[in-house]
Amino acid sequence: MQNTLVTFLTWLTIFLLVVEPGRSFSFDDASNQLLPCLTYVIGLGGNTPSSECCNGAVALQSSTPTIDDRREACEFLKAVASTLPLIKDDKASSLFEKCNVTLAFPFSKDANCESIS
Repeated sequence: MQNTLVTFLTWLTIFLLVVEPGRSFSFDDASNQLLPCLTYVIGLGGNTPSSECCNGAVALQSSTPTIDDRREACEFLKAVASTLPLIKDDKASSLFEKCNVTLAFPFSKDANCESIS
């Protein structure tokens, strides 16, 4: 678990270095918003995401008003899903639905972020 957290924080640092100013979507904000979801997506949080996690998912939805924002958020989640080996694909892909959040992209290492409109 500690190696997974170190890997996550390493990727988070890399993403923070490439944020473009002037965008609504922020890697830093998304990381903070979705950090409570980590236990759910690695299978330690039961069958339902926490209210803190779902609040973060709602905030993520609000931070992606433009196509560019949605694509950046998608790429962020795709990288997180690809980097953390303990993430359970079924948990990650069901996260937004379980939180009653509609996004134009999944939390998946297989997301096609270029197709987002």
